[in-house]
Amino acid sequence: MQSGALGGSRLKTILIVDRDLGFVFWLGQILDATGYVAVPAKRVADAEEIVFALRLPVDVLIAPPAEHGLHEFVEKLRSSSPDLRVVALANEEDPAWTMPPPGAVWKRKPRHRDEASKSEWLDLIHDLDRSCLASVSHG
Repeated sequence: MQSGALGGSRLKTILIVDRDLGFVFWLGQILDATGYVAVPAKRVADAEEIVFALRLPVDVLIAPPAEHGLHEFVEKLRSSSPDLRVVALANEEDPAWTMPPPGAVWKRKPRHRDEASKSEWLDLIHDLDRSCLASVSHG
């Protein structure tokens, strides 16, 4: 069996939810190329349908905090995956009062989809990877 990113024996799944499909597929290609399974969705409702129809385990969820139904979706995911990591995807136009799900880390959507942005996103995912492994080995 192949060892996957984020540790363990299966490839880890990162669900990317955003209405900007250009961004979703840009990030998805980067993650796929580095050993993750990236699953794109335009809205939380679409993501829920994909996850529950395929019984897909989700290790990391990346989504804008203002996305309708996000908090409830995170609760559902955490009931079966308590180690779920959440990245609150911030846009320039996001209202400052939008609260992300508990435990989420903030990451601004890149203005330019270049090598520097690619490196920043990979660094974030690798940091989540290390924290996930630490919580499993110490939790």
